Amino acid sequence: MKTKNDLTEPSAPIGYGRMVFQAIPELFSFHMISSILLAVAAWGLNRLITLVAESGGAALTTANLKDLLLSWRGPAILLLGAALVAVFAVFEIFANIHLQDDILNGRDVRIRSEFGRGFRSLRRFLCPGGFLVLLYIFIAVPLCGIGFSISLTEKFYIPNFIMEVVRAKPLYNALYWIVIAALLAVGLGGVFTLHGMLLDGLRPAAAFRNSFRLWKKNWKNFVPTMAVTLVVLVLLIIAASILLSFQTAALEAEAAGLPRNYRVDSEAVLSGNYTDTDLDVIIYRAVCALVVLGGGFVLFLLSLLASSCFMLRFTRCYLEYTREVAVKWPSRAKRRGYGRHVLVMILTLVLLVALSALIGLGFDDLVYREEPVRIVAHRTGGVMAPENSLEGLELAIDHACYAAETDTQRTKDGYYIINHDDDYKRLTGVARKPGDLTLEETMALTITDPATGATAPVPTLDEMLDVVKGRITLFLELKGASADRQMVDDVVKLIREKDCVENVTLISLKYDIIDYAETQYPEFETGVLMFGGLGDVARINCDLLILEEEMSTDSRIDSIHAGGKEVYVWTINTEKGMYKFLDSHCDGIITDQVEMAERVQAALDNRSDLRLLQDRLEDFWN
Repeated sequence: MKTKNDLTEPSAPIGYGRMVFQAIPELFSFHMISSILLAVAAWGLNRLITLVAESGGAALTTANLKDLLLSWRGPAILLLGAALVAVFAVFEIFANIHLQDDILNGRDVRIRSEFGRGFRSLRRFLCPGGFLVLLYIFIAVPLCGIGFSISLTEKFYIPNFIMEVVRAKPLYNALYWIVIAALLAVGLGGVFTLHGMLLDGLRPAAAFRNSFRLWKKNWKNFVPTMAVTLVVLVLLIIAASILLSFQTAALEAEAAGLPRNYRVDSEAVLSGNYTDTDLDVIIYRAVCALVVLGGGFVLFLLSLLASSCFMLRFTRCYLEYTREVAVKWPSRAKRRGYGRHVLVMILTLVLLVALSALIGLGFDDLVYREEPVRIVAHRTGGVMAPENSLEGLELAIDHACYAAETDTQRTKDGYYIINHDDDYKRLTGVARKPGDLTLEETMALTITDPATGATAPVPTLDEMLDVVKGRITLFLELKGASADRQMVDDVVKLIREKDCVENVTLISLKYDIIDYAETQYPEFETGVLMFGGLGDVARINCDLLILEEEMSTDSRIDSIHAGGKEVYVWTINTEKGMYKFLDSHCDGIITDQVEMAERVQAALDNRSDLRLLQDRLEDFWN
């Protein structure tokens, strides 16, 4: 089929590599301008969402989600959220595809026009089929890895606490992988759907059917073509990374002649009162910063241009498969402005040198924390003992954990016992709920650790309090169907009787009861667990916030600290997660892997100056 976008035979066909080289200034300018405009638009929309979320007097979180569902704020936030993802889609995908189309056809590239075409393309998605296409981009692509995604949702994932349940149940696990396989099949078959909608004006269903036909007919050409392109681009990035690694290795070797963990008094240095060692350390750290920042900038540019080149080759395949006349690459007309691009690069280098010098001088303030991140043992002792057991609590104390977390529920006759699940089946084999058993019946149960087979009785809250008094902080989660204001009153009374007020922090997923506890019993420390939130979550009425891993960004943690609250992150059970959060701005992590956390903390304490800078500045260009 032919359309108004059909290619015409160029007078000076060139190879793909040369065409890409000629297009680099346009690609670079497009991405720089789109990044700035997107940042401004995203800030504005996020600010509106925050204002709506806070219009009820407090931020909206998973702990007070009912407030959202029962007010006007819900629809308003959904509309603003849809506008936000639409803006990301326009700048990062739609306008980008139109840009590639113009480059491939030898047309003049006017960046403002590309954005205009991108926004006009949104109307093609205002239908059920278009909504499904967008939903696939925003949610399915990050999960299955097939297709084009936007940076807003590219790190979307199913929270760990949900995946732990999925992996533990064979049926759920099988269904999960069936869904992922189905998404992969849809992604492969519908890989050209966006191009059909944007470049040929097809409706979503027609574009999807056309994509399946193109895939079936051309996959033997498409797969190796894109694979070769991907390999070449990845090799370029790897080569740059290897060169950078040689530089870092040389710097690590140079560090052997300098003192370890050396502290420099920057004020004394600025006043002229410094030693030769001070000067050597400052210069070394400045060079390290320049290598880290400069190397990161090069890798950032390479990754940016690599993604554009990949999209360019992808778009070319689509044009070849849908146009009857095969055409070689059209030569790009010479553009003015190359000198300006070079000048920008030189100025960037000068700024990097200046910034590196400042980092070398202010190294101590940048990299060192005043207090170590606290370790909280999940379900009393994590994997060291049967969960929520007195043995686990003793082990948490032996390992000098700051706190141990546990869960309390009410029995049928009004006593408080320790148990996490809605029933006892997983740990005792008895499929009955805590509220259906008396204390005597509960004491007859035996916990069996699924991993080790170790056994323990179901503890009571009284027993837990006897152990923690004066020895460790207990994060006591008010849990289950019986978590209500009566539980707050009863638990507070019991804690007071045990003289453990200073040793217990009351926490819950239910904001209503924590708000009640904080208001009625201000002498108690309280905390809210959440895995999502909008607005200034520091305005929530409690003393500390316990955030799910994905929502625990440095900026959010800093804003919560600015609101006078502490931040804990749950549940961190991987070395990667521990390395990140034990070195972050948070106050503590909740983990099942206490011993792993201790090993990671030891490794963090033994880092070189260069590694410290790499960790602190790794997201600088993001």
